Amino acid sequence: MKALLSKGLYGGAFVLLSLSLPLFTACSSDDSAESTNGESGGIATGAATSGHFFLDAAADDGTEYILQNTSVTDGDLNISSNIKELPTSPYTWVFKDSYAVGVSYQQQYAGLGYCVKLTDETKPFEQIGQFQVNDRFTTYGFIDDMFVTSVSGQTRGDRTDIAIFDFWSLDDSGVKLLRSKSRYTTDIAGEGQQATFSGIVDNGDGAFLTAMIKSDHKDDGSNAQGGSIGTVKYPDSCWVVKMDTALNIKAVYGDDRISYACGQFRSQTLNSIYKADDGNVYVFSNSYESTSTLPAGALRIKKGADGFDKDYYFNIQSELGGYKFRRVWPITGSKFLLELYDDKTPTSTGAARHYAVIDMETKSHVDVTGLPDKLNITSGQTTGDVPMVYDGKIFIPITQRGGYAALYNVDPNTGVATKGITVTGAATIRSVGYLK
Repeated sequence: MKALLSKGLYGGAFVLLSLSLPLFTACSSDDSAESTNGESGGIATGAATSGHFFLDAAADDGTEYILQNTSVTDGDLNISSNIKELPTSPYTWVFKDSYAVGVSYQQQYAGLGYCVKLTDETKPFEQIGQFQVNDRFTTYGFIDDMFVTSVSGQTRGDRTDIAIFDFWSLDDSGVKLLRSKSRYTTDIAGEGQQATFSGIVDNGDGAFLTAMIKSDHKDDGSNAQGGSIGTVKYPDSCWVVKMDTALNIKAVYGDDRISYACGQFRSQTLNSIYKADDGNVYVFSNSYESTSTLPAGALRIKKGADGFDKDYYFNIQSELGGYKFRRVWPITGSKFLLELYDDKTPTSTGAARHYAVIDMETKSHVDVTGLPDKLNITSGQTTGDVPMVYDGKIFIPITQRGGYAALYNVDPNTGVATKGITVTGAATIRSVGYLK
């Protein structure tokens, strides 16, 4: 395939369908059914209920709890000093100003969400309550102040190529559905393939960018849950779609220097497209697809540009000595944190238990040092243990074999990690964030 640089595809080039698919949502101050320790509102007796820092910690049995603290470097916590026992598991959290929004995939059942808010650093987080997502979701993020969830490969009738985007409002009254928009995805980038979308990057102009994985249709329509990524016939190409919130396609960018931009764990997609502080968007491929001939790498979309930067390409796999990454997160400036697979030939369930800080501008990296040996780390084997960036530092949840979950403070300039707080009784810290 020839290089496909900045190929703009507009409006009438594709069939666009907006479907009013039903989605039940409820989010009020909904605490009576999930109260912990017998107290209305779920506040645990004697809990450490102050501070800006939010932690989701899970016990050995998988039960998850919300904890709150004034520090992530000093003063250990105990999982029993929690604010809330969550109604299900596992949750993945995103943070927006004073809000923490968690979503939990529930297989064939409606997805569940939970929301809390910081109102006063000296008081417990306010529990906004639950909300429900009838559609499956595989990617999520914020566009301006809207929380967005999305899933691809859904079925309706004989169509198996429906992508659904749900747009949610977020305020003190709860997380409420504003609208649900859907569209067919076959042939967005030609060759009769369907699309799976991964990642949501606010473009700042009423549109957003999302990576697209082209594949065969995974299901024949008999599976009510649909499918996501089918057989990938064209693994040596990367695609990014620019859409507005009505799902009108503004442009499609293609390039054959990297494979598709999507990390994977089992059937879950992992975001691999992010905006740096300077407004440039970096598109990462971990070359997960076994038939790809391309190394893990990255491309760039410059701020304000309408396509890939033809002068920018970064062979990340070569820089990392042959290792591929599973997940990526922005830190500060042009620096990103990479979670690296243990093995140079990864699998869908392969562990990823060591890290590197990579500078996309200088195309260099430093290894994260000071963590336990990767063979003694029990975290990093699923999609939990999501790090936080705060005050120019990285805080990575790590659980050492035979110990409790802890946070390690990493200097992004040197890669040196220092152990911070431990959560006694926690098998893992699934997420950590700072609310303001």
